[in-house]
Amino acid sequence: MGCSDLPDYEVDSWNTLIDPAFNQEKVVKFYTDKVKKVPEGSKEEILIYAQLQKALKKAGNNKAVDGKSAMLQGYIVPIDTDADKVNKFLFFPTQAACIHVPASPANQTIYVECKNAEGVKLEDAYERVRVYGTLKLQETKIAMGTASFVIKDAIVRVVPTLN
Repeated sequence: MGCSDLPDYEVDSWNTLIDPAFNQEKVVKFYTDKVKKVPEGSKEEILIYAQLQKALKKAGNNKAVDGKSAMLQGYIVPIDTDADKVNKFLFFPTQAACIHVPASPANQTIYVECKNAEGVKLEDAYERVRVYGTLKLQETKIAMGTASFVIKDAIVRVVPTLN
């Protein structure tokens, strides 16, 4: 532990979770360039985005991060709540990765269980949060998506917004 009550960490980037042999930027650019050539909202655009999702799901996991301490920022989709807190959730790098749009690739999804039920207040469930904990490479499938990683006993903090 450093000067604060938060643990030190080795992983602080979502891209670190992706197999280093997979060139995600190149894949995204390829499909982004294709989408620019078709009408917005068209069947062609929907098909291209579906192809992008399929291509991203082929990206493997970076096995080197298994067992490493992490601090990642992102957004949650609640799984388990008590009276006023979310204690279990799926964790994603972007706010758009919710139940209303195609799921993030499994290697960009983490199943999180909070330490001592010290979860996220329900009123903060749509804010950006930081999750601290140890990454475990373990596929978890639930109705809302598939996660390639698990963090148990996580410490979660809401990221302050600057006005």
